Amino acid sequence: MNIIYINDFYELNDKTVNEYNFKIDNNTLIIKNKNLFKLTFDLTKNSRIKILQNIRKTCNINIWFNKLTSREALEYIESNGFNKTLLNMSGKAMHKYNMIEDGDRIAIGVSGGKDSLTLINILYRVKQISNINFDIIPIHIHPNTDTSNTLHIKKYIESLRLKLKIIETDLEKFLFEEGNIKNPCFLCGRIRRGILYTYLKENNINKLALGHHKDDIIETYLMNIFYQGNTHSMRPSYFAKEYEIQVIRPLAFVEESTTIKYSKKINLPILKSSCPYETSDNSRRLKIKNLIKELSIDNPDIRSSILNALKSDKKI
Repeated sequence: MNIIYINDFYELNDKTVNEYNFKIDNNTLIIKNKNLFKLTFDLTKNSRIKILQNIRKTCNINIWFNKLTSREALEYIESNGFNKTLLNMSGKAMHKYNMIEDGDRIAIGVSGGKDSLTLINILYRVKQISNINFDIIPIHIHPNTDTSNTLHIKKYIESLRLKLKIIETDLEKFLFEEGNIKNPCFLCGRIRRGILYTYLKENNINKLALGHHKDDIIETYLMNIFYQGNTHSMRPSYFAKEYEIQVIRPLAFVEESTTIKYSKKINLPILKSSCPYETSDNSRRLKIKNLIKELSIDNPDIRSSILNALKSDKKI
């Protein structure tokens, strides 16, 4: 991912990027190329976010600011077309389960994927538009054998005036050097949560927000039925007694298709996973995901039907 980071548009003056020349004259940003293409923006009137979006869409140049104002961040986060499917549905989950309270210190488990970055946006928006006073602490657990660059998610989070805590681990050693593990995804999740719980307890953080969405809840429920022989479910909110941490899932009522569309539309800097099990034919979650996808051909509302059944049985 090639992103140009700037503090202000004036840093682009007299620069050429991908055959496009940037020029600023009397507070007007002028972009030209050799084919006589021309794009102009009044820097005193046009929104900086809209200018960035237009440059990306028209010139295929990805520019981002090192710091956004609160107004700019909200403009970026509150993308048109997602009020009903994302903002309202996450708000409904947070309200129903009383997920956020005054004085909370909320850690966000940041994988760098579409869901966790969407979750950061959701909580940031709540903090800006509500009267609830709470802290947001993004945390990323990074295996020290993973060569993925965390620069872009770190830069993105910092542009919201938040600070990303990165915890290096020997995670892959536990998963792959101890023999053939039948369900590495389950063990990986437990180890990651254990690392997060320990850090939270040591740093007086009382809540952990995870980016699990509606599809995750449904898939986990069916996986437990088919593979574990129980009806345990992934709850939108629960208290981990051992660590005295409240775990919350604000995206519990949001479908994965929504986070996919949202992350693409606003161009979130997704960190691609290097985990081989996410697309492996042996992935149980992928098998369940494909099963639901097939069944949804006959019943497009199958996800809501399963979630409503979980609510009726008080599983969530």
